[in-house]
Amino acid sequence: MISTAQAIYGFLSGFEIPAYNEQLVPDDAVLPYLTYPLTEPEWDTPATFHINVYYRDRASNLAAMQKADEIVRAIGTGIRIQCEGGYVALYPQTPLIQALPTEDDVRAAYINLQINAYHMPGI
Repeated sequence: MISTAQAIYGFLSGFEIPAYNEQLVPDDAVLPYLTYPLTEPEWDTPATFHINVYYRDRASNLAAMQKADEIVRAIGTGIRIQCEGGYVALYPQTPLIQALPTEDDVRAAYINLQINAYHMPGI
């Protein structure tokens, strides 16, 4: 689990905004930021995975959608992220990107993915 968590965090931290596990967003976190679940699939079975992109904007989803597009471009048809003992893979799923309902002036995009963990369990 730790290896997968570190790989996902490392990848998502490369998009110039903070990345947080969706259950551990600090109370004082400032938008924009990304959230993702802490997911460890069985080594031979894919699992669902998602990334939420949050921005503060009263008028438009543009910034959230642009960042979602940037992340999806980096994933392409699938990406392998090296980790201890192997790698984690992310693959696009359908629907790939969706706008989430606006809350006050917070805009969000939901990225729908599949995750596979190709390393020994427990690493």
